[in-house]
Amino acid sequence: MSINSRLVRKNLSRFKLVTFDVTDTLLRFSRPPEMQYAMAARHLGCHGIEEQALSVCFGKHFKRMARDYPNFGKGSKYDWRWWWRTLVMDIFRDSHRHLSEAMLGRVADQLIEDYATGYCWTKVDMADRMVELARAHGKQIGIVSNFDPRLSHILEAMKIPTDFIVTSYDVGIQKPSQEIFDFALSLCSSSVLPGEALHVGNTPKLDYVGAKRAGWASILVNVNKQEVCSDSEIDPRHVFANFQEFIHALETTEMKW
Repeated sequence: MSINSRLVRKNLSRFKLVTFDVTDTLLRFSRPPEMQYAMAARHLGCHGIEEQALSVCFGKHFKRMARDYPNFGKGSKYDWRWWWRTLVMDIFRDSHRHLSEAMLGRVADQLIEDYATGYCWTKVDMADRMVELARAHGKQIGIVSNFDPRLSHILEAMKIPTDFIVTSYDVGIQKPSQEIFDFALSLCSSSVLPGEALHVGNTPKLDYVGAKRAGWASILVNVNKQEVCSDSEIDPRHVFANFQEFIHALETTEMKW
């Protein structure tokens, strides 16, 4: 066993479970949403599609939908598919008013299917290595993500092996609520206490603060360290610009959890 491997084992020794967020933690979009949306529309025969107009409208309508129908519509009379279909159609209605309602529906349905495959996603650099490292040291691997039910298909397509997947839509609870982290513990094959779990994510409030308040250890990756560390609830020792930096710390530094 190498010196690096011994230190990694020591750093991870208290944990039985390591969970990950998905979007911008393990996976990111292979192209910006406005580009993906434009490509889908053009493929279906739409003309005059402007990506910048889509970009402006995406942010506005996404915030509105998340406010009015949180957790992709869970608990309302609408489901996640309706949520995304409404979002896409409203974005195009606002930005490209010449498109017919029938065409808007076709574009929305196409995008819903596209985002359920590996076509719209790419792995974050060294995400595979981090998952393999945790697995090699005997940890259970889970996903805790504010996501809809397509996530299992996406992770399968992207060949990211996990022991379980917790999505906010399926359990009806969103991060940063403690309940979603508690639910993840209940899915472990053997008993895991909160202090024996580590969550890795990229969103300070949802991932880091949520996990810490649930009694877990937590790490932030793929973030701007200077911006993130301005929050008094964030321990700078737990913040890393990318997985390479985090893995290097595991191999060379005795971590303080």
